[in-house]
Amino acid sequence: MGLIENRRGEQTLTQAPNAPIIGWAAFGAASFMALEDKNRRILRALSTSCLMVWAALEFTAGESVFRRAIGAVTLGLLARRR
Repeated sequence: MGLIENRRGEQTLTQAPNAPIIGWAAFGAASFMALEDKNRRILRALSTSCLMVWAALEFTAGESVFRRAIGAVTLGLLARRR
């Protein structure tokens, strides 16, 4: 198993977007369009939550070492922001 290969030898550097990443992008984009500060904060929190879920899933069940590492780095960066 290489850096970007799964147990079957398939390259897994890129995959189709999954629900948490789509949620992160959608809520993040919506937060830029929100007119009220309260709504902007809620949308940013939802966006960050989706990114946190994605990173946790990648860290625990990523198809390759690279994807698990990206999940771990993302979780670490999110933890430092708080």
